[in-house]
Amino acid sequence: MKHQKLSNLEAFDIVIPESLEFPVDARPPMRAQGAAPDMPKAAGVFLIAAYALLMGAFLLTIRGAHSEFAILIGFFYLAMFFGIPAVMLRVAGEEGRRPGLVQFLDRGVDTATGRISGAGALVQMLIVPALLSLAVLAMGITYIVS
Repeated sequence: MKHQKLSNLEAFDIVIPESLEFPVDARPPMRAQGAAPDMPKAAGVFLIAAYALLMGAFLLTIRGAHSEFAILIGFFYLAMFFGIPAVMLRVAGEEGRRPGLVQFLDRGVDTATGRISGAGALVQMLIVPALLSLAVLAMGITYIVS
């Protein structure tokens, strides 16, 4: 086996592939497409609100359990979880116009497994944080009561 260093060109074999010729009409059209072009901004706002509700449920119910630092770390992760995609979407710019919430609910969205209604897509996005919020509230209430 040869030790491969880029500075030593004799340490590895350089293979130059044959040029690939495609007919012009066989190439797929290349169009720039924005990130998540079929999702309305309102869906992101709902998702942020749902996770903020989850963190609020933590603050409301288990604050007395000496867990403030862990909740603060959770807020930091939540800010990064939504902040990084927000920055990336802003940097990428919007190539096309995103649908409004009403249009999204009417049209739905295509997924890897088929088409889903807009309401179904929102339910799938919001069910986890909503149920986690309810679970945290239930656990917090049992902690406070006991």
